[in-house]
Amino acid sequence: MVLDLGRMTSIGQVTDAAFRLSGIPVGWYTVAESGELKKGQHLTRRYFAQKLHLYRDRNGAVKATSPATLHRWPLREHNGLIFAWYHPDQTAPDWEVPVLPSEGWTDFRIRALTVRSHPQETSENSVDIGHFVQLHGFRDAWYEGDLDVAGHLLEGAYGIKYPLPMGRSFIAKFNVEVHGLGYSLVRIHVPLVNANFHTLILSTPIDEEHVHVRMGMSMKHWAAPGLPLLVREIASARLSYEVAQDAPIWEAKKYLEQPRLAEGDGPIGAYRRYCRQFYPQLSPKTESASPSPEQRTAA
Repeated sequence: MVLDLGRMTSIGQVTDAAFRLSGIPVGWYTVAESGELKKGQHLTRRYFAQKLHLYRDRNGAVKATSPATLHRWPLREHNGLIFAWYHPDQTAPDWEVPVLPSEGWTDFRIRALTVRSHPQETSENSVDIGHFVQLHGFRDAWYEGDLDVAGHLLEGAYGIKYPLPMGRSFIAKFNVEVHGLGYSLVRIHVPLVNANFHTLILSTPIDEEHVHVRMGMSMKHWAAPGLPLLVREIASARLSYEVAQDAPIWEAKKYLEQPRLAEGDGPIGAYRRYCRQFYPQLSPKTESASPSPEQRTAA
């Protein structure tokens, strides 16, 4: 099936050499972990094809500027992470990423890698369940309902059957929230042992061809004290391994406006239509309202 994605400008442009997406999408992106910036400390990072200077003042507030433009970046800090709002016209944020609960949950275990890719490509995995079987070796994967788009938020649900030794397996249920192309939250439930996880995939553009991908894993307190930290560490290592499997494919992919999709590729067309809103030069902003941070806060 060939999907008609319509005429596209920057989102559909590719470089002659690499057939890659061009342009940095609007949105919230992770620029540091909270623990990297103590009171009175400075930190310099290269993101969005420019230098960012981060500073935490004596009161604990974080500020960020770009020396080349003197732009002061809108920031948010929660869940052990510092987020900066990117817009090419430096406009104020018009939506938020969720503040996740800390009470009753472990802290997030963060791992990271740098990939030659684009935030739209890394987030596309959220709707491509076919690759879970073909690439990651799971027994089965299926959708549980259609995608739902409300403003900046795309939601979907699917299930996966994980293999275990001696031919056994267990099922995990996934509820995905894509809050722009830099923040994907996956709420995971394992019915067999009544375990719950929050997984974050945070893709920050270094420039138009490279992204810094952070993977966060948190587990709801469960069973014996101390056990959630061990299980979280194992789950985090597994997540990092799976993303490392994805990375060579992201780096080799060629972007096509009208791809030929195989059965099981997922609702790629719906996802790409959702992505257009994050490129200001494309279609007008959607009229549907986005949920407030309070509405998105987990119970």
